[in-house]
Amino acid sequence: MIAHISIPARDPQATAEVFGRIIDGEVMPFPVVDGAWVAIARDGSGLGVEVMPAAAAHHPGQGQPDGRASNGPFVMPWETQIRQDGAPQDASGFHVAITTKLSVEEILSIGAEKRWRAVHCDRGGAFDLVELWIDNRFLVEVLPPKGSERYHAFYTPEVAAKMFAAPMPEEV
Repeated sequence: MIAHISIPARDPQATAEVFGRIIDGEVMPFPVVDGAWVAIARDGSGLGVEVMPAAAAHHPGQGQPDGRASNGPFVMPWETQIRQDGAPQDASGFHVAITTKLSVEEILSIGAEKRWRAVHCDRGGAFDLVELWIDNRFLVEVLPPKGSERYHAFYTPEVAAKMFAAPMPEEV
């Protein structure tokens, strides 16, 4: 299971607050990265959504562990180094899908409130979700309760393989 994800945003605090609503979580600064915020689910799952400044980039650390341990939210030299020296992306091949207790209407309302694209979609009749475009450039698929239920029924190797082998629909 996924423990946490990190996403880029122009306003990490405001975006983390949105995710706090989506995952029913607590929102707080994420001191590992300057300007980052995190939403942590209250349900005991350990799910976290770390929201980084848009130009934050991961870099490999240097060397190997030397026996020292961090006494707080600090990164050791051999661990991933996150610096704000990347370029904000206009588009990405990466996305994430998360479940929520919120309704389709509530998710769409969040999109309208933030002026982010939000559209209710049906994925091939298998399940539905809301595409929520963070800063209108990073895709988060938000599955409301019914969509999540349908997703879990669909996303098994056996069921998905049958659908993925289906022919393309005819053009109209």
